[in-house]
Amino acid sequence: MQKKEKELFKQLCSFQSDRFDKELLQHASPAVLGHLFFNRMQGAAYSVLKKNECLGAVNREFRNSLKGAYEQNIERNRSFFQCVRLLSGLIAQCGCSAAMLKGALLCRLYPEGCRTANDIDLLVHPRDVGLLGRALTEAGFRQGNIRNGEFIPAARREIIESKMTRGETVPYILEIGLPYMRFLEVDINFSLDYKNSAPDVLERMLNDTVVNEGIVTLNRSDFLIHLACHLYKEAATLPWVKMKRDMTLYKYADLYLLLDRMSDSEISEFFRRAEERGLGKICAFAVLQTAELFDFKAPALLTQAKEALLEEKDFLHRVVSPGEKKTYLYRTRDITERFFLDDRVSDLQEEDGR
Repeated sequence: MQKKEKELFKQLCSFQSDRFDKELLQHASPAVLGHLFFNRMQGAAYSVLKKNECLGAVNREFRNSLKGAYEQNIERNRSFFQCVRLLSGLIAQCGCSAAMLKGALLCRLYPEGCRTANDIDLLVHPRDVGLLGRALTEAGFRQGNIRNGEFIPAARREIIESKMTRGETVPYILEIGLPYMRFLEVDINFSLDYKNSAPDVLERMLNDTVVNEGIVTLNRSDFLIHLACHLYKEAATLPWVKMKRDMTLYKYADLYLLLDRMSDSEISEFFRRAEERGLGKICAFAVLQTAELFDFKAPALLTQAKEALLEEKDFLHRVVSPGEKKTYLYRTRDITERFFLDDRVSDLQEEDGR
């Protein structure tokens, strides 16, 4: 994309910003539209155009593509919230300690139509993974993936590999047959990073859950910490970079939603908890990348994030390959420029001395 197209893309994704440059709308190209859909930001883009009374200022095909996605998001969320209620009941019957993450809560916090979810993510202590897995299996769920609209069972090797390299299970899937949601997919997360480490941190998080919007989830600071860890696990792990799923913008948008208007006291509590849990650098990684991609200014937030990385200048640019036990660094240091690269794998070079 050209420079102005990139600026428009970022503007259409910044659903909390009060700034809006109407001159950029003349660059509403197919490339911009494609990036919006690829990054799952099409609903947010329509909402931004609507909020700024600019729906008539863009090409009809551009506008109607976004409108269709926005309206579908609204309908899909009705089905999704039914699934959340169903899963909440299963967890209560199972008796294990679990917190709902990401979309289960965020879909209710975003402006209507801006976000939906393909699955429900749960955070569970490693010791409870088997218990919850059995409960889901008894309820009709099967482990596998959806490919070309059909369920494909997971091979045993895939199930083991996912646990070892991703800190989560292969999805548990139930054919539920709701509008815009034929399948319900559940991901069980039992680690905050690719190394399946810090079970004591997980335990503390799961002992301090709250009820928000009618679901059991993490408290505000821990919810943010988990979002940051999940983003880092994907953005900084080589298999995700190879799949081109490392910097999908909707993951950063979730942090943008919650970080952009935090009070100074909330920021201090967030970083205090992150440091206490040994996750300060990971949270700083997520904060600084999100702030650059969404151009938001929060002096107290950015100052604390930068301080966390004072002795780790390359942390924002490092990718880990668990299988090879190697680390790589990006040549492109600018986060926005890196985001728009067609092939980020080719931008990596092996790091010396690690």
